[in-house]
Order: sequence, then structure tokens, then C-alpha cells
Amino acid sequence: MNERLQNTLLIFGLIIGVFLAANSIVQESNLIEDDWVANVGGVQISKEKYYSQLEGLARDKKNPITERDKNYVLERMIEEELLIIRAKELGLFENNQIVRGSIIQQMIKLIISENYLESVEEETLRKFYEQNIGFFSSASRLRLQQIYFSNLSGDSKERSDEAFEYLKEGASYDEVSKMADQSALTIPNSMMNLSKVREYIGPTLMNLARRLEPGEFSVPMEVAGGHKIIYLFDKELSEPEEFDSIQPKILKEYQRRRDDNSLREYLEDLKGWYEIKRIKEL
Repeated sequence: MNERLQNTLLIFGLIIGVFLAANSIVQESNLIEDDWVANVGGVQISKEKYYSQLEGLARDKKNPITERDKNYVLERMIEEELLIIRAKELGLFENNQIVRGSIIQQMIKLIISENYLESVEEETLRKFYEQNIGFFSSASRLRLQQIYFSNLSGDSKERSDEAFEYLKEGASYDEVSKMADQSALTIPNSMMNLSKVREYIGPTLMNLARRLEPGEFSVPMEVAGGHKIIYLFDKELSEPEEFDSIQPKILKEYQRRRDDNSLREYLEDLKGWYEIKRIKEL
């Protein structure tokens, strides 16, 4: 078997079994001998995992589990561990985007899975709908710009606060925007519906912008890499869709934002668990 075929089979096996074995590759177990059924290269397969696999097989079988079934399950679990160990030796976790992507997606699913253990109450959805009424006003349109201050050009909080004071004193958008940094994302100078506005500045700033009147501006808001001031030039608002007519849409958006928040909180926790060193200049 040539090396290319070996790698292809290895990747295929990993993607099928990657999360079944993921917990055991993160750390070597300290289980005592009575608690595991096999030791593969220093990684122990616990009885708990083994019996869990057997239970899954039993649910799919009409007949009772046989000794052959038990041996089959154990051998498959051993083979999965061997594939994982070999993949680590070949650097696939670090270098193969297919494997890395599969693991990342499985981790994300695991992180947000607890969100779906309980149903979302209608009262919670109605409150969410009222707090984000602009998002559900599909015919509403805004024309706005952002005044962006990057941390790479100095203290973005201090500079954005200074710009905000100038605006309060009557300075025009054109005058204050000259103090700002160039954003990687240019907002069109035209009327946009709220869904399009959200694509450019996100749901939080979109809801902030829709509450402004033409000629008004937001307080400096912290964003990734710096601070932003939103300046509203014009708006057209229509009546939002009724709650009862779009409840499934509201639920979907509520779940999406909830999952985003759960993932973000988990990632922030991870950053506190591990030492991270960043170079000062990119």
C-alpha cells in the first residue's frame, strides 16, 4: 500500500472516529487496571467507554450481544486509538486542515450541546423579540458610517472618547472621521436594510444604530481590535413583523446568538486555562 493511500485511509478513519477517541488522546489516563479494558500505546480505554459502545450496539441488534460482538467492539476501539496515535505522530492534528476542521466542529457541537437540553419559553422569546425588534423589521433601512479607532494606532478608547467629545461639541462627521483609522470593512454610503447593516456592523451595533435619529451618533463601542462610533445619516423604518407570524424565525435567531455567546464564553475560559504568548508586532 503506497503512502498516499495510507494517508487517505488514515484521514477517513479519523473523521469517522475522531470524537469517539478524542477524550482519550487529550491526556493519558490514570485509571487502575480494573477500570480499563485495553492499553494502547499508553492510552487506556476505560470500561465505561467500552460498555457505552456495547450498549449502542445492543440497541441496534435484535439478538443478545455475543462474545464475538464484545471482541469486535473492543478491536474497533483499539484500532481507533491506533489511528489517533499514528495521526499525532504524522502531525495530522497540526498540519491537516480536514482533521483539524473536523475536531474543531465536533468541539463546537459539544460546547453548545447543553443549550438544547431545555426548551426555550415563549416569554423568553417575546422578550428577545422586543429587545431586537429592529432585526425583525426586514423593510427598515439605514444609511450610516462607522468611525473606527484601532488599538494598533494607540489607545483606541482614549482616541474614540476624544472624537466623541468633538461630535458632542458640534463637529461634523467629515471632520471627526479624519481623526479615525481605516477600517478593513468599508460600509456603502447608501440605504441598506437591517439584515445588510447587521452583516457590516453586527447585531449589537445594528440595534444601537436603529435607535438613533439622523445626525445622531453612538457612544464609543468596544469592538475587536479597537473602538467604533456609529454615525447615522438617514433611516426609513417600517412596522416589524408580528411575533406569532415569525416565531420559528425568532427562535432560530435566539438560538444562534445564544450558541455564539456560549462558544465565546468557553473560548475566553480556555484562554485563562492555558498560557498564551503573542508577539508584539504582527
